[in-house]
Amino acid sequence: MDDERDFNDYKVVKFETLKQQQERKSKHRRAFYIILVVAAALSFFVVAFTVFLKISHIEIINSTLYDDEEIFAALPIAKGDSLYGFDGGGVEEYLQKHFPYYKTVSVTRKLPSTVIIEVTEETPVFCLKSGNDYYILSEDFKVLGRTETVPEEISLISLSTGYVKRCVTGETLSFAETKLFDSLDELWQTLCYYKLDDKIDYIDASNRFDIYIGYNGQLRIYMGDIKDCDTKIRFLLGIMEHIYDDQTGYLDISNPKEATFSPKSGNINE
Repeated sequence: MDDERDFNDYKVVKFETLKQQQERKSKHRRAFYIILVVAAALSFFVVAFTVFLKISHIEIINSTLYDDEEIFAALPIAKGDSLYGFDGGGVEEYLQKHFPYYKTVSVTRKLPSTVIIEVTEETPVFCLKSGNDYYILSEDFKVLGRTETVPEEISLISLSTGYVKRCVTGETLSFAETKLFDSLDELWQTLCYYKLDDKIDYIDASNRFDIYIGYNGQLRIYMGDIKDCDTKIRFLLGIMEHIYDDQTGYLDISNPKEATFSPKSGNINE
C-alpha cells in the first residue's frame, strides 16, 4: 500500500511539474509574440514617419535681420525632405554658426508636414576697433560682424582693450591676457544689474588694472581694477545724487571708500 501511495504521489508531482513547464513555455511564447508585434509596429511607424511624412512648409519666427531667402538657401533641410530625417539640434547649431546675430535657435516639428524655426536675436552693444576695422559685439562679447567704419544707425558703446588675440565673426572675443575678458564681463554685468548700461558711452580697458568708463557724456570715471566692482558701482550711484546733470569732469572711484571729483568743462575725454 505504501509503495502504491508513493507511486501515485510521484505521478501527481510529475504532472504538476510538467504543467508548470508548459505554462512557462506558453508565457514565453506569448511574450515573444508580443515583442514581435511591437517591433513590427514600431518598424512600421518608423518607416511611415521617415518615408511618408515630408516637409511641405518651413516657418521662421522672430528673424528680422536676415531675409527668408537667405535663410532658406543656407538651411541644411528643404521642402520635400523627410520630416523626421534630420537632427534638429544639428540644424540649430548650424544656423547659429551661419548667422551670427542668432542668439538662440529652436527647431520643432508640427505634424503633418511643418518645421518651425524660432529664433532670438543678439542685440549689438559694443564697437571695438582692431587694426583698420571695427567689430560689432553683443553684450556677451560675441563678434556679430565687421565694418570699415563706425556704424551711425545704431548707438554702440565704444570698447578699447588690450591686445586682442582672436576676433572672428560668430565667435566670442578673446584676449592675449585671459583675465581681461573676465574683468570686462564682470564690469558689464554689474553695470547692467544696476541699470546703468544705457548711460555708458565707452569702456577703456587697455590695461585691466586701469579701467575707465564714460558716463552719459558727463563724466570720465576711473575704476582702477575690477576688484570690489559691485561696491564701486554702488558708490558711483550714491555720488551721482550729489552731482548736477550739467556738471562734467573726472571722477575717481578706484578706492571704494573715498572718491575724487575734478570738475572740467569741454571735452572730458582728453
